[in-house]
Amino acid sequence: MSTTDVIELLRSDHEAAGALLGRFGGVALAERASYFYEVVTELVRHEVAEEHVVYPIIRHATPGGEQEATVRIAEQTEIEERLAAMEKLDAASAEFVDQFTALRQAVLDHASAEEATTFPLLGEMEDADSRRALGGRYEHAKAKAPAHPHPHAPHTSPANAVFDPVASLFDRARDAVRGV
Repeated sequence: MSTTDVIELLRSDHEAAGALLGRFGGVALAERASYFYEVVTELVRHEVAEEHVVYPIIRHATPGGEQEATVRIAEQTEIEERLAAMEKLDAASAEFVDQFTALRQAVLDHASAEEATTFPLLGEMEDADSRRALGGRYEHAKAKAPAHPHPHAPHTSPANAVFDPVASLFDRARDAVRGV
């Protein structure tokens, strides 16, 4: 069991994502593709773990939770669609730079919205022990999550519980073949 509150883990992930996305301008052109792979992996694993742990609780245990979860998951799906499209672009292209700029803003806006609306809901409905238990579940889900975006995959239980482990295995095999 984790000793870390799930809200602290989520906030830490948001800070790390902001820092990671902020490094883009300083990444050498030759390193841009591997940097982007790191961005994709971190963002996708975070989003999938939230979909498995945070949003089912928000959806079912809070007034207005269904709408909150639906809006936040829609934002995450849009981000995954951007990531999937960007994986097909040449990381040295001007289009990639433009898309990355839009991606960064979408991620920062999403994180800000979660911190303003989702985190307070989670804090109100769960006590400290429950949030620590959720932290453990979140860490486990993040470690097992796919490494690439699957924007058309199911985003709610139980379908994502079946799809995500298969996608994760596929992603790891694909990365091994590609040598990343």
